[in-house]
Amino acid sequence: MADMNGMNNHSIPYGQMNLFNTLRKLLLELSMWRRAYLVSYASNSGDLAAVGSKLYSMPTSIGDVLEVFFGRTIARRIEIMIRQQIIIGSEILRAEKEGNIEEINESTKRLYQNASQMADYLAQINPDWEEQKWNDLLYEYYETTILEMVAVLAGKYEESIVLFEAMENQALGIADYLVQGIIPYFTK
Repeated sequence: MADMNGMNNHSIPYGQMNLFNTLRKLLLELSMWRRAYLVSYASNSGDLAAVGSKLYSMPTSIGDVLEVFFGRTIARRIEIMIRQQIIIGSEILRAEKEGNIEEINESTKRLYQNASQMADYLAQINPDWEEQKWNDLLYEYYETTILEMVAVLAGKYEESIVLFEAMENQALGIADYLVQGIIPYFTK
């Protein structure tokens, strides 16, 4: 139960619950907009630019929340890393559609390097986050993202839906771990 005053020992203070809900919502939206971009790209839909614009803006929304706890410089660096992952994901998608194996491999390598750099950075800025845990969360999420791309482009829509549902759960896991590391800031 959320308590706006934070007075009840058997409740979650309102600020913590709000943070929890906000980060879960944002990470789910990021996954949803990635999925929408994938489907629009695969089907040559006329809404690709609009969907891409929305997807590209999502890191700013996440950064805005993190700025409250870590300051502008750290939040913007995280935002840049997330946006870079979106760009690299788009490169992988394009290469998959074109069948360019060399570019798929190179971009995939860069995606995982970016995820490792982000895991390292997050662990450095917050002692409540572990680098290996971040690596595990991000690698699993991006592996599923790539598998979903392949499934959609191959016309395996039922499989892509199952993968997207897994991605949603992984996004929630990422949000939960973000919150787990931020909650101590409420008591400092």
